[in-house]
Amino acid sequence: MFSRILVAINEPGERDVALDLVRQVATEGLSEVRVLHLRERELSGYAWYSRENKDEASRVAESAIFDLRMEGFAAGGGVRHAIVDRVAEAILDEAKAFDADLIVLGKPRRGEFKTRLLGSVSVRVIRRSACPVIVAARRSEDRQQAISSSPVSGRS
Repeated sequence: MFSRILVAINEPGERDVALDLVRQVATEGLSEVRVLHLRERELSGYAWYSRENKDEASRVAESAIFDLRMEGFAAGGGVRHAIVDRVAEAILDEAKAFDADLIVLGKPRRGEFKTRLLGSVSVRVIRRSACPVIVAARRSEDRQQAISSSPVSGRS
C-alpha cells in the first residue's frame, strides 16, 4: 500500500507504538521504512546543548531499525539535529528528501491544554505535509483495552 514510510520517533517509550503502526500499514518486502530520531538542540546563552547525548540518540534509532529489519522490512535511518522550535520542519524536510508516501509519528508529548497554549509538532506536520500522516494514540494500551472491552450501555 505505502512503498516509502518515514517514522519519526522522539523517545524510547513511544518507539513500540510507532513501530506497531508501521507494521500495520507496511507491506513486507515492498515497503521501505526510514526511521528518524531528532536530537533536539537549544541555545542557552552562547552555547548549544542537547537533552540527550549522542549514544542515547543513536540507540533509539538503531534499536527501531534493528527490530524492523528482523521482521523483514527494508529499514534504514538515523539521527538528525533539529532546533527545538523547528522539529516539524525537520520531519517534513526528511520526508521530502526520502520522497515518503506516509509519515508515522509517535505519541504527542503534550496534553490538549498545553497543545492549545504552546502548539504541537504533530499538528504542524499534519497541516504542512504533502502526504498522509498517522499519529500514535496518546492513551495507554491498558486503557484502550478497557475501553474496547467494556459493553456499550443504552444501545440496542
